[in-house]
Amino acid sequence: MKNLVKSFALFAVCLFVTSTSAFAQDSKPTQESLNKLFEITDVRGMIPKVQEQMDGMMHNMIQEMLKGKSVTPEQQKALDVFRMKVVKIQKDELDWETLEPKISEIYANTLSQADVDGITAFYQSPAGQSYMKKMPALIQQTMLVLQSSMVPMLKKIEAAGAELKQDLQRIDQK
Repeated sequence: MKNLVKSFALFAVCLFVTSTSAFAQDSKPTQESLNKLFEITDVRGMIPKVQEQMDGMMHNMIQEMLKGKSVTPEQQKALDVFRMKVVKIQKDELDWETLEPKISEIYANTLSQADVDGITAFYQSPAGQSYMKKMPALIQQTMLVLQSSMVPMLKKIEAAGAELKQDLQRIDQK
């Protein structure tokens, strides 16, 4: 009986130790550690780059959509004004002061303190630094691939919408 009690006590202690260490690993990251990660990864500095890439994508999409169509100077001016409005909206809505609390909350709800510590250690390593330097080129190339896919995709969606409109008209005529 004594061995059974000792075994149970040992089991209870082991269970407590493993559950508390698992809890410690799953603890939410501190704001200080998130700030350090954001600083090392230069998240704040990436925002203007992303905005610039979004503007470039929009410009290219407009040009692709207008391909083969003649645009009057008045229409071009309207397109340019529209693009500038969108750029201003992006700058107003996608600034670090607005995004930082939201991004911090997402990171805190998704990553543990151990995750943030490991990611921070990676970005401080030579491989992490190299990755950070190459990240803009990776993003730019990825955006170009996505952009080249957008126009044909939008045309297919437009065609599917036209088919839906015809189908609905046929149904209404019945």
